[in-house]
Amino acid sequence: MDDLGRGATSVAATPQDLYVGQTGRVDGLSEPPEGKPDYAASMAESSAGMFATTLRSRRARQKSALPPLRWLPRFVLGRSGTDKVLGAQVDMSQLWLSVPRRTLRKSRRKSLGQQQREFDSDLLGNACSQAATWPDGMRLMVSLEDDQAPDGDFNGRLNAVLQSSDFPVSRLDLVFQESGLAQEDKETCYTLSALRDQGCQIFLGGFGSAPSSLSLLRERAVGGLLDGVQFDASLLAPSDMTWRQSGQAPLLDESAMLFYRAALEAVKALGLKVRGVGVDFPDLLAFVQKVGCVEASGAVLAAPETTAQISERFEENAGRPRRRRMARTAEGQE
Repeated sequence: MDDLGRGATSVAATPQDLYVGQTGRVDGLSEPPEGKPDYAASMAESSAGMFATTLRSRRARQKSALPPLRWLPRFVLGRSGTDKVLGAQVDMSQLWLSVPRRTLRKSRRKSLGQQQREFDSDLLGNACSQAATWPDGMRLMVSLEDDQAPDGDFNGRLNAVLQSSDFPVSRLDLVFQESGLAQEDKETCYTLSALRDQGCQIFLGGFGSAPSSLSLLRERAVGGLLDGVQFDASLLAPSDMTWRQSGQAPLLDESAMLFYRAALEAVKALGLKVRGVGVDFPDLLAFVQKVGCVEASGAVLAAPETTAQISERFEENAGRPRRRRMARTAEGQE
């Protein structure tokens, strides 16, 4: 017993020894021994870094993603009126209000041309995917922002979009900038020729609002590489100089009407079509009808519509009963 008692006494720890041997605690959190790595802190820092990276990536995708598209119905102009709907065009003015400086901002990693090509590819992909559900015969028109399109790789990018969306190229109309159509290389001419051979119509955008060469239009028309021009009817609005000279605010600028009427007659003489955009009040509609525009779009004909609204319009045009809409759609308030 004495030996056992002495042995027990020799190995027993005093309360002070137990306190010293314990790891220090603060509010239930233990501190790691000196000289050993803090794995919990390392994992916390790593998780925080991963979360921040994921959040930045998500925000970047949200900034680069296109908002829901809005559409301008395309109406055929004729003597009988504007009852026939040809298709729809992406409303670029509303799109740029939602995506400010999307292709104009400078990037250290991407050139402006690359940003424009990526924007056009995203826009074509979204537009073709939504237009694939339209009734047969409804045509889609998209205005491209890349001032170097169509380049040599344009058909490859377009084919990838058409295959993924299952949209036929024969129902697609494209609006190019004049700088892109003015390129003289063989690849550009081959691209335009291949598009037209498949039923895609090619239009020159910004006619009247930018320096346009009638000789370029003639060359492209004679070469079978161009179908028509897109004329912005808002150019007929009177300027401040016109107001000062007349002493009142006229609805349309008479001198502008004379000038653009002659210019559009020259375009039609080349065998090219003229389509009017920005037709926002009746006097503009009367002008584009008088000069012989084959189609038009604008507020006086129909306001920009959501994807649900344009689909219902096409269903009604095809003879299907138009469904009653709710107060709100997935894209916002009607």
